[in-house]
Amino acid sequence: MNTIPVKRPPFLSALCNLTFIGSSIGFLGYFLVSLFFEQSTELIIKYSSWHTTEALSPVYFTLLMALYALSLTGAIRMWKLHRDGFLLYTFAQLCILFIPVIWTDWQAFSVTNAIFTLIFVGGYGLNLKRLK
Repeated sequence: MNTIPVKRPPFLSALCNLTFIGSSIGFLGYFLVSLFFEQSTELIIKYSSWHTTEALSPVYFTLLMALYALSLTGAIRMWKLHRDGFLLYTFAQLCILFIPVIWTDWQAFSVTNAIFTLIFVGGYGLNLKRLK
């Protein structure tokens, strides 16, 4: 039996590669912050507008780490042309967008992150018909 290999669209490949990079960096970064929480809080206070990190805990950073792992899993599934990857990726990205707001307050909302989330979810949505 001859099977014709399904070719991945170049745009989908580019999106997946960028997601692999971004989600891997996010996963590694949040892993390190949750592992070295005490040292990280000192850096947060020193280099950000936060004066206290009482609202943050290692659980917060571990949760974001897990969401970046889920985002990476979704991208891997879409790389393999599976439709469920889109749902995993979208769920993870929306959680990454709103967990900081729920955990702390609206000042934690990132417009830049929201723009990139819309661009990437929209791009993946354009390729949804090619996913099985």
